[in-house]
Amino acid sequence: MGEFTINTEGVPFNLPYTLDSGQAFRWSDKGSNWYGIVAGGVLKVRQEGATLTCSSSSAHLDTQAVYHYFGLDEDLERILASIMKDSHITEAVQTFYGLRVMKQDIWECLLSFAIATNSNIPRIKGMVSNLCQRFGEAVDFDGERFWLFPSAQVLAEASIDELTGCGLGYRAKFVKGIGEAVASGWMNLEELRLHDYSRAKELLTEEILGEKKLLGIGPKVADCVLLFSCDKTSAFPIDVWMAKVLAKYYPRLFDDDLSKRLALKISGSTSLSEATYERLANAARDYFGEYAGYAQQYLFHHERTGA
Repeated sequence: MGEFTINTEGVPFNLPYTLDSGQAFRWSDKGSNWYGIVAGGVLKVRQEGATLTCSSSSAHLDTQAVYHYFGLDEDLERILASIMKDSHITEAVQTFYGLRVMKQDIWECLLSFAIATNSNIPRIKGMVSNLCQRFGEAVDFDGERFWLFPSAQVLAEASIDELTGCGLGYRAKFVKGIGEAVASGWMNLEELRLHDYSRAKELLTEEILGEKKLLGIGPKVADCVLLFSCDKTSAFPIDVWMAKVLAKYYPRLFDDDLSKRLALKISGSTSLSEATYERLANAARDYFGEYAGYAQQYLFHHERTGA
């Protein structure tokens, strides 16, 4: 479709902060424009003051869809006022004011964060890109070729060797298993939006006879999916960056035992058990409240960039 603009006057929004904050892995900065693959189409966006200039490869990626995708329908001022509980989060908010939590496609978000296990953002982007080029549909847009995210059915039918060839390593079995669960209808992703945070997380992480139903979906991946694609704004993902933040700035939220476990996580001596993870995340949610996920995103980006 043709070019269109979105007026963000009075709606705080910073495009680079939002797109470069580790929420999504299919965006690239090309000069003054950002290109991303969103919900089955390619989207080009440029921000100049309070104006977003957009164009896309798909008619359904229109003004309303883009406005919703970037979370511009959320009252950011109210959200930020509710989480600024101390000087550190206040500094993070002031530094990256306008960063928003996006509303992504659940399927793509789930697969992307399953792949993200024990990796860094550049490598995650590479693995997701390889997967899309191997299994996704090609789209020519703005003089370039892009690849859409592959469907669950396609990945369910792929062999482990084919998936491993995308550089996924041990994550290949996660991708195939999740693809099979979604393609068969056994896992209904849209249902996650209908439940409250606790029940939605149970559905993603539950076990049968001591075995996870969805390999690769632990509590941290589940929290990322629920925050970035299911409107569960209290979800508080904890990776090594957030463990550092919690240990450095929020030790008062935890007892001595939890503080010791955090220290071990940061040193790389051990990973967090699911029970320890939940205790830490619950304490953070209790402290920051309904929009703890926003606090997490500002704190994460602040720590990762060394701002």
